[in-house]
Amino acid sequence: MTVNRKSGSQPPPNSIVAPHAIHALEGLQPPILELTGGLITGAETDKLRLQNRRRRHALQIQQVPATLWSTHTGQASLPPKQERPLEYRNEMCPAGIATSHPAGELLSEWSQLGCPTKTGRPWSKEEMWEAVARGPHQSSRSPEALAHFATESAEKVRVGQAKLVLWDDIKDNPPPQLKISPIAAIPHKSKAFRSILDLSFSLRLKNGGILESVNDSTVKMAPRGALDQLGQALSRIIHAFAEADEDAKIFMAKWDIKDGFWRMDCEKGEEYNFAYVLPQEEGMPITLVVPTSLQMGWVESPPYFCAATETARDIASDYCDTPVGSLPHHKYAKHVTGAKEFDELPTSSKNGKLFYAHEVYVDDFMSIVIPTSKEQLEHVATAIMTGIHDVFPADIVDGNDPISEKKLLKGEGQYSHMKTLLGFDFDGKRKTMWLEEEKRAKLLTILHSWLRASSLNRGIPFGEFESVIAKVRHAFTALPGGRGLLSPCNRLLKKRPPVVYFHRNASLYEAISNCRTILRESTSRPTRCRELVAGWPDFIGVVDASSHGVGGVIIGELSECLPTVFRLQWPPDITANVTSEANPKGTITNSDLELAGLVLLWLMLEHVCGPLTEKRIALFSDNSPTVSWVERMACRSSLVAEQLIRVLALRFNIQKVCPITTLHIAGDQNSMTDIPSRSFGSEHKWHFKSEHDLLTFFNVNFTLPLQNSWTVCQPTSAIATRVISVLRMTPFTLDDWRRLPAAGKNIGTTGKSTRLLWEWTLTFRVPTSKSGSDSYPVSQQESEQAIMVTENKSKIAQSVARLRPLGRRSHWPVTPILPKS
Repeated sequence: MTVNRKSGSQPPPNSIVAPHAIHALEGLQPPILELTGGLITGAETDKLRLQNRRRRHALQIQQVPATLWSTHTGQASLPPKQERPLEYRNEMCPAGIATSHPAGELLSEWSQLGCPTKTGRPWSKEEMWEAVARGPHQSSRSPEALAHFATESAEKVRVGQAKLVLWDDIKDNPPPQLKISPIAAIPHKSKAFRSILDLSFSLRLKNGGILESVNDSTVKMAPRGALDQLGQALSRIIHAFAEADEDAKIFMAKWDIKDGFWRMDCEKGEEYNFAYVLPQEEGMPITLVVPTSLQMGWVESPPYFCAATETARDIASDYCDTPVGSLPHHKYAKHVTGAKEFDELPTSSKNGKLFYAHEVYVDDFMSIVIPTSKEQLEHVATAIMTGIHDVFPADIVDGNDPISEKKLLKGEGQYSHMKTLLGFDFDGKRKTMWLEEEKRAKLLTILHSWLRASSLNRGIPFGEFESVIAKVRHAFTALPGGRGLLSPCNRLLKKRPPVVYFHRNASLYEAISNCRTILRESTSRPTRCRELVAGWPDFIGVVDASSHGVGGVIIGELSECLPTVFRLQWPPDITANVTSEANPKGTITNSDLELAGLVLLWLMLEHVCGPLTEKRIALFSDNSPTVSWVERMACRSSLVAEQLIRVLALRFNIQKVCPITTLHIAGDQNSMTDIPSRSFGSEHKWHFKSEHDLLTFFNVNFTLPLQNSWTVCQPTSAIATRVISVLRMTPFTLDDWRRLPAAGKNIGTTGKSTRLLWEWTLTFRVPTSKSGSDSYPVSQQESEQAIMVTENKSKIAQSVARLRPLGRRSHWPVTPILPKS
């Protein structure tokens, strides 16, 4: 490989790209806040995230479902390769086919001029002095941290990624760009510390004012499309695993970019925006470290760096679709082989199919492949490593190469069926995943220590609580329903108390205890990826609740089940305790009742439809808060609802069910469940004295196709008592809801199992008359029915689409355009 090292001098005139050239593709433009139409600063990051989330959801709804696997054709036509210029800044400069990528020109511009840096107004000399006096973060002052920074700063100076400046030499006439932020030393798993420049730090000045942080004052100039794919990588891997055939054997490998952000520079002269005081022993002259590279901690570093890594991923895919064996030998090819399962593959296969998917998450390149030969795996690995080196120049000294040799020596680039990707251990034979063993063990230890601290009446610092709950939430990516246990934690996170006490908060203690139990059990049973993927429903349940009772129907859609109707009358104390104008002191809201009804619907689904492992379920309710709570598996406003969500979380986890599709149904279209829920006397026309009367009414008024009969399933008193006890806020344990009695018993005639009844139920939702007219014309009724069928099918399809990741685009800057509404 050709070696091109960073030059400390300015590039020759003929190699400089026109500064800040206008790039036509939308994904290459800076982000714009739609409300104002203007550029965005770091202080508006939350607004940008919300805007991007809404846009992503809209794109997810629009996209046509497609496979996440690429099929190798061997017919890719590559553009001409370009040589790398002799001189460039730092260690990112496109060459090969990277220059032909839509982002190639922009990356070339950055390699010559650095990345644009706009961090707001210059600081005054007095503000600079106060920032220097404030110095580094407390975490950087230990003897071990001081040694770390001495070694790191010397190395960065040696390779030209930073310079050291004595404060006394510049304090009277400092550079106008100078801004000083505190440096922190963060413990790291693979080395003593990771240095993080706290560019979000706002300094309180002596005059009482606040000096805005570098991040907040930064104008976002990095390409808006660079981070589009970031949050979708893990979900795409999960969906690809779920999509693979049961007998397919998935191989995985990964590569890490060493020193990440340090390989890219900011614009020349702008490096003083990222200065920090070097942590040293007392009495040493104050020294500023002035890095020329992008800094971890700067709000713009991820999008700038991801523009480079996403480009490398794109061109790696281009290389991958060339004929197997056509790429030149790569110096790191030896690190691909060695695993037992690799050795079991045939050397080559002339007609064997090859499926692959490539992902990158900031600096981690991941490859998942379904091969038929060793030659295919070697080809894919060579394509990825060649793509990386087309953007980040290779080095003849392997220890300095952008592809981390240290990680390769640990076997991360070795293709095998077992691999840790983005914090989860994936099994390519069983198509399972679970939290990385080391992280899982650490989490279990911490949660156990919290529960012990409760018995000693000790508290937990809020910072630790916040950090660990974020890790628990990440772990629940692989545990269906787990996040439904976190409502008490969410409430504490919003309040942000300095110390969290578990012995004063029973619901919080139970939540943490339940989380630990579920995490511990996951050590013996990894999660099947198919359990984490939504789809068109196998079964559909519709429910309604009133202050008198609850009722619902269960039907088969893609899978067969008995068409079932059920109902339950609330006991008098529940009815009397419902909040209303006449009873403002009631403690149970109508929405609480509706959610309790949905919990009962779920329990009846388990009974009627049998084991729900890897089944897809759609639940309909005419209560908007209920739909929102179950979608988010969280509740902020009701302690009753919080406990009901916890019940659902435990049942979802036991059943190993796929993500639930929860949808709103208009009240005037919900007569099929209005009837059983109001059949206890509140509506005289629907008053049924027995379950047999209810069954007769349904068979007469909602006549099933093919002369089938409805089944009435009566909830058992034991299961009804469980649901009602939650409405009464009776404390319960995890085992109370994991070991359940029989949920129901069939009354009278039992129908036949059938499916594809969803569209049929919609025929009973069009009103046959309106006030002010005798009846609808038949044609109008048929037209409204057709519209309703289309709308309801669309609701389910959109809900499922929002639970799928956005598919990869062929090139990241080519962002889809939403149609104008």
